[in-house]
Amino acid sequence: MKGATAEEHGKLCADRKRATQRMFDEGTLLEPPGELPEGGPVDLTDLDGCPYYARVLQSDLDGLVDRFSQKFASPAEFEAYCQSESLCAYELSKKLAPKARLITAPYVFFFHPHIRASLLAWLGVGLESVDLVVDEAHNLPDHLRDLATVALPEESIRRARAELAERGDFAVPDGPSASRLLEIAQSAVAELIDALDGADDAVLPEGALEDRLLTAVGGTSHRLDTWFGALVSWGDNLREERRRHRRLPRSWVHAVASALLAWPQLAGPGYVKVATRGPRRALEAFALDAAASASPIRGCHVSVHMSGTLAPLEEYRDALGLGERATLLAVPSHFPPANRRLMYDTTVSTRYEELRSDPSAIPRLADRLAEVLQALPVRTAVFFPSFDLMDRILSAGLQSALPPSAVIETRRATMGDLWRSIEGFKRGAPEGVLLGVSGGRIAEGVDFPDEELEAVVVVGLPFPRPTAKREALRTFLDATTGHGWEYAVEAPAQRAVLQALGRMIRSENDRGIGILLDHRAPLFAGVLPGLAPIGDLEADARAFYGPRGRSRAARPAPGTSAVDEPRTGGPASPREGPPR
Repeated sequence: MKGATAEEHGKLCADRKRATQRMFDEGTLLEPPGELPEGGPVDLTDLDGCPYYARVLQSDLDGLVDRFSQKFASPAEFEAYCQSESLCAYELSKKLAPKARLITAPYVFFFHPHIRASLLAWLGVGLESVDLVVDEAHNLPDHLRDLATVALPEESIRRARAELAERGDFAVPDGPSASRLLEIAQSAVAELIDALDGADDAVLPEGALEDRLLTAVGGTSHRLDTWFGALVSWGDNLREERRRHRRLPRSWVHAVASALLAWPQLAGPGYVKVATRGPRRALEAFALDAAASASPIRGCHVSVHMSGTLAPLEEYRDALGLGERATLLAVPSHFPPANRRLMYDTTVSTRYEELRSDPSAIPRLADRLAEVLQALPVRTAVFFPSFDLMDRILSAGLQSALPPSAVIETRRATMGDLWRSIEGFKRGAPEGVLLGVSGGRIAEGVDFPDEELEAVVVVGLPFPRPTAKREALRTFLDATTGHGWEYAVEAPAQRAVLQALGRMIRSENDRGIGILLDHRAPLFAGVLPGLAPIGDLEADARAFYGPRGRSRAARPAPGTSAVDEPRTGGPASPREGPPR
């Protein structure tokens, strides 16, 4: 089951549940193993049903409602209780949900059409009965765009052809063989990607993929739909066959044919077709219009959307199509302003043109960042606009100036390794350094209260990387709102800066210094009250933090600590689970 999607797990789970319900109705009891292996697999291969779901069916739900009404259980506590009682935590949550007044769930439970229908069915309510509260709402527009985007990776077509070769070829109605059809599709996708000619991505001409397919097969668009429909049906049958044999109900042919079948309909002003080289070679029908997927919001009784970085509020309202009736409310922070000092450096920048034209720009950034870290005698987080720029600055001399215990976020770090490294940083030296990326997993959603983090350095302004998709989004927002640049470029950078700076101030008692290493920082002065140029940073830090001093960093041994190889005192268990 390794690597299964939620949908694939769900299909297998549904089969087990049906068998369990049947056995339960017949009076047969399933007993779970005496002990659950800690973190290991549970072998249910030889069982017709699921003993953990059986335990849910046998539970005293009213008693459990009383139990959890007396003391609200955190997710970790609820899961621990279910494990101790051999209950399926997920199915028990569904059984208890109709008894609850408040439900918390990830975005996908409400905004994915099929999952939302299931959630409302479990609760026994309609949308008109829902009071919706969207937390960390600044992430919602991008989530909705991703939800509606359809990708056609070249690797998926290769896997589909291999699947067909393994299972046996067949002819589509009045057309070529299935293998020939997929071969044509793979060639068309590869040609469009190869035509990028050095660029990372590019917008495709209207009908580019469809025209190549029709030219190669010599048919009509209607016949092409019929042929891809035949591949979808073949893939459906394969998924059901695999499901009956208790294997992952997966078919690459089904996935590829479904994307090809949907491709012509993903058009108009709400979509843009692009070819992209990385992180994987693929064609994408990128959804520009978040409002289409946000329509369930308008069916709710009321909705409240909140975030510490939601401004500009008009951009959020317009992106989701909430209309002029939406009330916009900006609430000032109740944290003491004196607890946060904001400064910016007037001598450096990460502006693309400057980095490209000036060979000394990167070494100068590395030297300046090392000086800033030396002047801050507290746990400090440094956030770069990209992994690439972080690597270049590290190589330009910063790495030798870091303490040996420095923690560096990497692209390939697992969530478990990342969280263990963060916990090690929090409990490590009081002058520790943590390096990450603006808009990344550390810079958003992780709390560092009290003295766990007392300084944040943002290297450069994290404007989104210029891509064909970003430019298409800017053009779309220009046409629909008249504020394309502000909404597609400036607003995401502003939010990334505020999110990064927000890691160190989590209560009215927290204190910290925030520094922006970029002379363009006054662009965001409107949302950074008190922002001022750096003066004598060492003296200012001494006055702010009191008599503390950072020991001079020695050149570390080869292999400075990184998130995927944590060297911050050994693995650490999270106290409250992974970050949201």
